[in-house]
Formats: sequence, C-alpha cells, structure tokens
Amino acid sequence: MSFPETPDVTSQFLPPTTRLGWQVLLDRVIDPPDLAACPQSEPPVGPDDRRLRYHATMRTVQTPALKKAVAVARRLWLVGGPRSEGPLHLAVDGPGETGMTTVLRQIGRVYEGIIRDRLPADPKRIPVIHINTPLAPGSKLDMSIPFAEFLGHKHTKDPESGQRSTDMTGPICHVMKTRGTRLVLVDGVDRLDNSELKTAFDYFGYIAAECNVSFVYCGPGSREIVNDARRGKRPGPLDGGSGGVPILAVPPIPYSSDDYTLFHEVIKAFDQDLRLHHHRPGDLLKLAAHLHRRTGGYMKPLSYLICQAAQEAIETGTEAITEELLTNQLVGCFDGDPILHF
Repeated sequence: MSFPETPDVTSQFLPPTTRLGWQVLLDRVIDPPDLAACPQSEPPVGPDDRRLRYHATMRTVQTPALKKAVAVARRLWLVGGPRSEGPLHLAVDGPGETGMTTVLRQIGRVYEGIIRDRLPADPKRIPVIHINTPLAPGSKLDMSIPFAEFLGHKHTKDPESGQRSTDMTGPICHVMKTRGTRLVLVDGVDRLDNSELKTAFDYFGYIAAECNVSFVYCGPGSREIVNDARRGKRPGPLDGGSGGVPILAVPPIPYSSDDYTLFHEVIKAFDQDLRLHHHRPGDLLKLAAHLHRRTGGYMKPLSYLICQAAQEAIETGTEAITEELLTNQLVGCFDGDPILHF
C-alpha cells in the first residue's frame, strides 16, 4: 500500500478520518484576504467570490482549550517513548457544540507537526490515525473497519458479491508498527451503548498495547464513558494504572457582568479576522452580549453565526455585521439558558 505525496484536488472534500483528508487538514492554511485587493462587488455576488469563500470558514480562534491542546500534544510526544507503564491516554470532554472535535484534531495536528519538525521527511510515515467510533462494534471485525478506512485498506470484497467485511486487525497493526504510528484520535465515544463499552475499549486497549500508541478519546461524557469501561477490570494497557486517564475539559465560554474577559478575547479574534468594507475594528465586540445570548458561549454555533452573518453582509452589500443581521441567521438559540447579561 502506498500514499501519494501530494493529495489531489478532490481530496479537500474527504473527511479527516481518511488518510488523504487528514493530510489536507494538516496542510490547510487560512489567510484573510487583503481587503484592499478585494473591491466591493455589486449584488449578486458569485459563489466563487474570494471573501465569500474565506468567511465560510475563517481561521480557528484560539480558545483556552485549544491552547491547552498544544501543551497536551507536546506532553504526549515527550512521554511517547517506550515505557514499562505503557503509553499515556487522554479524554477530551465537555458539552456538545463546544468545539471538542476541533480540540481533538488540534492535538493531532500539533503532534504530527512536532514529528515533521524533528524527523526527516517520509511520505510513508503515519504518525496519527483519526477515526470515529463505529455505531455497532459487535466484534473486533467492526472495530477494525474505521482503522482500515483511514489507512485505505480494502476491507470489503466486491460489493456485488455480497461478501461481508473481514477483520483487518492484523494488517492494521502491521502498518501502525512499520509506519511510525504514535497517536490515535477517537471521536464520538458518546455514541457507544453501555453494552458496547467492553468490546470497544478491549479493542482499543489491545491496539494501544500491541502497537505502543496513545489514544485520545473525545465526546460528551467521555470521562465517565472511559471510567465505566474500566470498572470491574484489572488495570491494563487502556489506562496504565488505576488512576484513570487525564481529562482535557472543553466548556462553553462564560459571559456575565463580572466574567467577560475571555469571551471578549474570543470576539476580538473574530473581529480582527473579518474582511468587510464597512467593518471597523471593535464593531463586533459591541455585539458581544447579543452573540453570547444567541450561542451561550458554545464555539460551534458562535463560529457559524459570525461566518454566516459575514457572508450575508457581503451578499447584500451592507458590508458590516449588525444585530439585525445576526438575528436573521439560522443557528441554535440559547435565549432560555440562565445566562447573565449586561
């Protein structure tokens, strides 16, 4: 099996739970366009407009959890050598919509970046594997499929033959051992039913021990999920002991009359990255109370709200984000939450 050194253009649409999709995520750089080089267009604005496409994503705002992820990745690298205690594992936990998946991938991106910086270039190296928890891990066969999908293994025969998938654990372990895999990111552990915990985490534990890799588990309630999987079992490769795995918490960003500094920093970062002709520095900060009322400080809806409003500002020619424009956007509403406002 071989991987192309440079992903083709269509790979930008692949999910990061594939090897090529992960490579695209690693290499993606989002630079705000030069506003002076982007004259305001008369409506209707075409879908290929440079600023319209830029505001579809914008740059990732560095929250405390994302900054912590950088330190965590470095720590995982430093302790990732052969140890008699086994590799270190981690859980990324918090409410849904807070940006946990972004934090999970930040750990993987920084980890692989460290390896790229420290080791000679090798297109065959696979330092990080990123998977989603399968919906029905009834056996090791099912658990092996997400790993096989990431690595590009053909785990099914001709679909027309009706042949079912085959267990890919052996080939997976071979690739991980020979291609330098050191970290596995597992998203969506909250989708596991209680009856599936033992099967899933027995499998993860085997892979961790056999290939000497660290696992980072992600999902709402992942701390309890990992602990439940460990209860009633002897300490083993899953946890490295009886103390449990460390937790990286990803909470919503608070905002109140006496606790607003952090949320203001987040909004300032969005404000500085906007590329709208009638936007003035600090304009978005004036809407901080409204933004928190709409999103509760949850990073996913906050990002979508600002990005969508910016796109509409370009499409309509208003070229500025207003409270009315924000109100028109379709994102989750948190007005009923017990949040203090100015």
